[in-house]
Amino acid sequence: MKVFFLGAYSDKGREGMMASSYDARVKAVSAMVERAGAKLGSVDYLQGPFDVIADAEVDSYETASGLQAVMMASGGWDELLLLPTMDVDKALDVARTVGGYPMPGSE
Repeated sequence: MKVFFLGAYSDKGREGMMASSYDARVKAVSAMVERAGAKLGSVDYLQGPFDVIADAEVDSYETASGLQAVMMASGGWDELLLLPTMDVDKALDVARTVGGYPMPGSE
């Protein structure tokens, strides 16, 4: 499954980037992701409230969650969102099948 990581560096992370480069970060993160049996896709630096977006191909949400946990534990991130992709048609089929949500008190 494909997941996206959308992150905002901490002060410590930004400071570390000043002593690094795009190629060095991609190489280091790719090696870490591969140790989890996953594969790093694209890595893009952003302007705005978030600094980086990267995608990875992982075997499960749990693998992605473990990667997110170790990255957050590094202290290099103020925020690191984990955004798994989904099959929108399957979600729509489920929504159409269940039909509606009974509001509390209207059961």
